[in-house]
Order: sequence, then C-alpha cells, then structure tokens
Amino acid sequence: MTMNLDNCSAVITGASAGIGREFARQLASRAKLLVLVARRRDRLEQLRTELLARNPALRVEVRQADLSNLEQTMQLATLLTNEPIDFLINNAGVGDHGSFATANPIHVNEQVLVNVLALTALTRALLPRMIAQKRGAILNVSSSAGFLPLPGIAAYAATKAYVT
Repeated sequence: MTMNLDNCSAVITGASAGIGREFARQLASRAKLLVLVARRRDRLEQLRTELLARNPALRVEVRQADLSNLEQTMQLATLLTNEPIDFLINNAGVGDHGSFATANPIHVNEQVLVNVLALTALTRALLPRMIAQKRGAILNVSSSAGFLPLPGIAAYAATKAYVT
C-alpha cells in the first residue's frame, strides 16, 4: 500500500535526534503538520526552528513527553485522539545491555513502556480515525534485534520482536 504524503499530518515520536529527527526533516517539505514528540523540549524547539526556517507554511507542534512514563503516554494518546493525524511514526525506542538476570528492573520496565506500551497506546489512539477517514499509515521503527534472541540485550530484543 502506498500513501501520498503531500499535505499529511504526521506524529513522530523520538523526534529530537537520530532517525526521528531525519524523518521530520524529510517530511517537512511535504507535510502540512508535524507533531514532534520526545523528552527533550530544547531539542524539539531547535528542530522546530530549523524546519520552519526552511518551510514557513508548515505547522509544527512540539509535544514534550517521556514515553517511559505511562501517565504521560496516555495523556499524549488522549490528546492525539482528537487530531486529524494520518501518519504515525512510532520511532521512539530505548535499550539497555547486560545480563537479564541482573538487569536493573527499572531499565527493563522502561524498555517495555517505551518500545511496546507507548507504541501500542499511540497506535490504538490514532488508528480508528485513520480507518474512518480511509487514509493513514503507521510506521513502526524496529530493529534486526527483533529477529534474534540476543544475549546481553534480551529485553530490548524481545520488545523489538513485538514491534516487528
């Protein structure tokens, strides 16, 4: 299936750096609205300034959210439910390494919250409207780690298997 990205309204999680930032740069010339989501507001504001300098007609919204915080994730999902979003890029991700048996449970939980629960919550929030408007796409960014049981990154690999 293909989707015309011209005049789309897109949400990009993990937009403050790396692949998410590049998704924003690539979509900026075609989209009418970009909703940038990440923990670091300062980086999101810098990106917003950059995108608007090149694309003054673009609407850019910054949504600071820590997707490892379930309450913030659910607030974001609720907020986005009312937006006419037709492209969701679930790019936010977090990983940790080390023995699963001795891993810090907080770090393991963060991986599940960001890589699985946030992705699922945002997808469920936006999918019904996409179906109703007969327009939309969801891109879930995963990892080759999702295909293999990898010692040292077991929780990360498991969460990426869910995404894949």
